[in-house]
Amino acid sequence: MKLINNNNLKIYVLMVFAMLIWGASWPSGKIVGQYSSPNVIMVWRFILASSTIALFMLLFKINFKILKSSLTNIIFASICLIAYNYNYLKGTQIGMASLGGVIVPTLSPIITYLITIKVFNQIINKKDLFGISMGILGGIILIRIWEINVLELISSGNIYFILAAISWSIVTVFSQKSSKDIHPLNFSFWLYVLAFFFSLIFAPFDLLFNVLDNDITFWVHLLIISVGAIGFGTTIFFITTMRLGSKKSTSFMYLVPTSAIGLSVILLNENLAWSTILGGALAVSAVYLINREK
Repeated sequence: MKLINNNNLKIYVLMVFAMLIWGASWPSGKIVGQYSSPNVIMVWRFILASSTIALFMLLFKINFKILKSSLTNIIFASICLIAYNYNYLKGTQIGMASLGGVIVPTLSPIITYLITIKVFNQIINKKDLFGISMGILGGIILIRIWEINVLELISSGNIYFILAAISWSIVTVFSQKSSKDIHPLNFSFWLYVLAFFFSLIFAPFDLLFNVLDNDITFWVHLLIISVGAIGFGTTIFFITTMRLGSKKSTSFMYLVPTSAIGLSVILLNENLAWSTILGGALAVSAVYLINREK
């Protein structure tokens, strides 16, 4: 008897590839950050991401209509998305991409859980409390809090990764609040469209088109963090969630820190610290424990 049918096998293969691209977005984010400021790069990222999602929506015949009931959530989520992208790009620009690729994907689900407890009045149980405690310990080890002061926290880029995790968690909560009213890809499309328009406020207009003169390396990695990570990766993640359930789709996210570390070592020659391995392992274990059914 086949344990996995052919259709599910295709989804699994695509999902693994999507998670590898999500991991690759961290070293790629550092590479594009050497060419321009985060304010400029995120404008182009939003353009390419929303265009790619629009193509998938046309392919799967998903309605572009936006509901008034979801508009407020999308507006606030888009503002937080700008904050996330700035911190993601700024953090990778001055810090270690491998560390960001561990801190954000592992701490964000834990922060999201803490926020949802308050927003949705959920009751925390002993298992989740233990998982949260483990996640906090993992976060402390990841940023090596015992050897840094406030200035070091900023100069190392770690503060930006922490802020990125917090802002992404808020985006996730707004997404969850709209999940009953709007298709995930519809939500994502309008999220990135509004983020594009809002981000224009912070981007120097005279520098926006200077990126057109950048070399092929810039454009390859910009496509990875926009078309690949957001357009393709997000779409595959949502398709997997709809077909296999959120529990199975979420489990694939444990591949992101591993691929982020591996690709950062390969592409950027970053050194792998023991604190990244231990802290990342604790944080990943915490996310698994929180998501595990009783």
